[in-house]
Amino acid sequence: MINDIISESIKEKKQKLAKFKRNMLYFRWTLLIFIIPAFLFGSEYVISKNSVYQIMVLTAIYNTLITLLIIFSRPERVKKEVAIVFYVDVVLICCISYILGGIQSDIFIVLLFIIAYYGISRDIASIVNITIFTITVYSVFTLGFERNRLNEFNYWRLITRDLFMLITAYAVSIVITEVKKYDEMHKREFKLARTDKLTGLANRHYFDQKLEEEALYADYARQPLNVLMFDIDNFKKFNDTYGHIWGDKLLSMFGDIVMQNIRKTDIPVRYGGEEFIVLIGDLDLEMVKSIGDRIRGQLEKQNLNMGSEHTKCKVTVSCGIAQYPTHSKDIKEVIDFADKALYYAKEIGKNIVVSYDEIGKLRETVQIDIETYLNN
Repeated sequence: MINDIISESIKEKKQKLAKFKRNMLYFRWTLLIFIIPAFLFGSEYVISKNSVYQIMVLTAIYNTLITLLIIFSRPERVKKEVAIVFYVDVVLICCISYILGGIQSDIFIVLLFIIAYYGISRDIASIVNITIFTITVYSVFTLGFERNRLNEFNYWRLITRDLFMLITAYAVSIVITEVKKYDEMHKREFKLARTDKLTGLANRHYFDQKLEEEALYADYARQPLNVLMFDIDNFKKFNDTYGHIWGDKLLSMFGDIVMQNIRKTDIPVRYGGEEFIVLIGDLDLEMVKSIGDRIRGQLEKQNLNMGSEHTKCKVTVSCGIAQYPTHSKDIKEVIDFADKALYYAKEIGKNIVVSYDEIGKLRETVQIDIETYLNN
């Protein structure tokens, strides 16, 4: 199953790349087949039909080469190569503009399409760069065509066209900014949907989604997945005594303690109420027990000041641990085993860390201690 998940991820990336390439090619060939010929054949500047056909053939050859480049380019290099192609396109359109009479040709409108399309697929810095490049190259080619009569040249017309390019870039940058705002809002909403508001840890919904995936990854990597289940001791009594506000503060504080003692790759979850779960991969039971005991000990050291120097309280936590696939090859059963280990930790005195395979040993030890006490 893990191979299926990996295959699906690769397939999704390939589909996105294929869509990007397809849209890029549609854009290029639409320009070549419909827009550029319209300017070539509709130009008021005197140019022979043979020259028009030659430009069309050369442009078609160029576009075919670019098409092959896009189709066969490596996935990691596609966007970089496409960016270079856009800059070459700008130079090509400026060359055609030069042939069609410089400022007399309206083919500069194609440059607006290029800026807009390139900008939508990039960031604002990229739009600024290509816009400056386009204005510079277009202005140089236009002035070059008019070099013999610069005194009579209509500079205002050139400035107006350059302004059109700036306005296009500005409009695209606004669109990109709004899209980014929407994406960020969507990410925040997604994070809120899977995060417990009080503690900042993952919530039960996210845990249920992530559990099977983590188990599959453990199988794929051939490494264990540890489930640590914590429950704050006597939490109901604490809540009834000091109120829900202090109860919430305690839960939030314990969430911080958990975060301070685990790695970024581990998954801390508020499982419900005063119960917490931490998923820890690729560590043996002894190491995981030491992590659980460190969390337990750190909470025990906290001396909660309940509003005054005379009202202080110590709180403890119990922890049960089970390991996948050591204790079971069914991850849901491992959760149940961690819960049983936690229940047993509560049963034998609380404020202790117990792994599932220790239940029998500890029960025998407790029985021996009882028999020794009775015999004495």
